[in-house]
Amino acid sequence: MADTRRLIVLMTLLATAPAYAAGPCDEGRAQTGVAAAVAADGGLAVQTVDPDSPAAEAGIVGGDRILQLNAAVPRTCAEWARAVRDARRERKAMLILVERGGRDVPLAVAAAAWQRAVATAAVPAAEPPTVRHLVASPPPPLPESATVTLDEVTGGLGKLAATSDGPNARVDTYRHDLVAVERQIETLAARRAVPPDVLEGLRTVAGYYEAAGVAWGSEESERERRGQPRHIPFREGATVPYFEDSDVAETIERFPFLRDAVVREPQSGRVGESAGAWRPRQARALLWEHGRDELAKLTAWLSARQQ
Repeated sequence: MADTRRLIVLMTLLATAPAYAAGPCDEGRAQTGVAAAVAADGGLAVQTVDPDSPAAEAGIVGGDRILQLNAAVPRTCAEWARAVRDARRERKAMLILVERGGRDVPLAVAAAAWQRAVATAAVPAAEPPTVRHLVASPPPPLPESATVTLDEVTGGLGKLAATSDGPNARVDTYRHDLVAVERQIETLAARRAVPPDVLEGLRTVAGYYEAAGVAWGSEESERERRGQPRHIPFREGATVPYFEDSDVAETIERFPFLRDAVVREPQSGRVGESAGAWRPRQARALLWEHGRDELAKLTAWLSARQQ
């Protein structure tokens, strides 16, 4: 009889225990108050929002379908955990796009959430740097055995936009080719093979093409979120949401002419941030146009200097 009572008590405790297990889907919960879960039809949804937490203050509620977290589109607990750790490492806001009642709702958990003093918070494991960290600083020069010429670099810059606008073009290939050219530029810099003004001109052109990669990445993230097949063209005027603390916002700030591609700027509110909207395909075309113009001026100037 006593064993039976103990079994009933145990079953009752299990039934009333929280409906989550400590793991990747709870990453950052101690600081943000949100736990995710794998939805029955795939993808992630908000499982729990702790009361009086930053997530609750931001307006996040249980059942919200998670569409995007900062630049990531998490579909598994591991991807959710990785995106949360990236935000925590950089002490950045968590800009979350959720689906609620058939409409997209942008919400923000402020960066101050990471400053919450929680005695039980686990120390995050060390991770390799993200792609964003690597791109933030110039790539390393090529080995000493590599041969690099100025003509080779200007030719590589000229090919970037020319070969990247077809139906089979991929943003990953574009970024790979861009980094290859940037490494050649840094090789010329390390070897002092070109004058400082020429080096500045090369880096300026590469900057336009790097920003075009940000616009292209924004477009691809939206395509992935919508589940849009790659063979269907992304419309020129199609808009994509963006937030203040993002690569897109930094790119628009850096190149003011991109405001022609902005439809709506982000707005901060009492419970979070309302997403802005921009046309990434238009932005990419503008950046490539400026990059080609600057490259043409640079090559013409170099040709005149050689005469």
